[in-house]
Amino acid sequence: MARNGRQAGPGDNRPVALVTGGGRRIGAAIVHELARVGFLVVLTYRESREAADALAARAAGVALPLDLRRPDSFPPFAGHFRETFGRLDLLVHNAALFPRTPIGEVTVSVWDEVFAVNTRAPFLLTQACLPLLLASPGPPAIVFLGDAGASRLWPSYIPYCLSKVAVEAEAKALAKALSPAVRVGLVRPGLALRAEDFPEERWDALRAKRKRRGPDSPDKVARAVASFVKRAKADSHILKA
Repeated sequence: MARNGRQAGPGDNRPVALVTGGGRRIGAAIVHELARVGFLVVLTYRESREAADALAARAAGVALPLDLRRPDSFPPFAGHFRETFGRLDLLVHNAALFPRTPIGEVTVSVWDEVFAVNTRAPFLLTQACLPLLLASPGPPAIVFLGDAGASRLWPSYIPYCLSKVAVEAEAKALAKALSPAVRVGLVRPGLALRAEDFPEERWDALRAKRKRRGPDSPDKVARAVASFVKRAKADSHILKA
């Protein structure tokens, strides 16, 4: 099941990070940065297999398929992860769906898929991987990716915005539930990368405004994730970057 890169072995003491949706866009930047600071990075993908395999090879990591819409796959995935890598020190919930959904065009299937991937999956995957995290030499950490603009509730992206508002609450809840054994962080990207179906002119206008919140490039988001991980405090808390 593991593809490319190097697997953790008896002589490999690198901490292990799992990054969902790490094959492209912001996830790829996070994979590169975590590899740079010394992690063996395992990245997941659903459809972008070629990009994920290529990135894993460059980062001396591993690419694994995982469909975040199917929570029944999480326990066996966690079991395979334990058998293959033996440890999990960092879980980064990066994967997200960002479909353009104007009022009148939001279907039940689109609504359910957005919340399944963006909100439900991070919670249930955390739950499945929790025994591995708790066994880490530590301190283990979980990082959620929110969205600095989600509270603005963009009219053409309401399901996405609501799912990301929920993710922030989810991160806070898990920070309370898992403290002090697991550190929980929240990184809230700003206008870091335009979605493929987001109007380019609108994007450029937003970027041109002076007051922008959150890391505004994939590399800055990646550095914010790594910065949280490198903090020495072992108590669980929320980082709003």
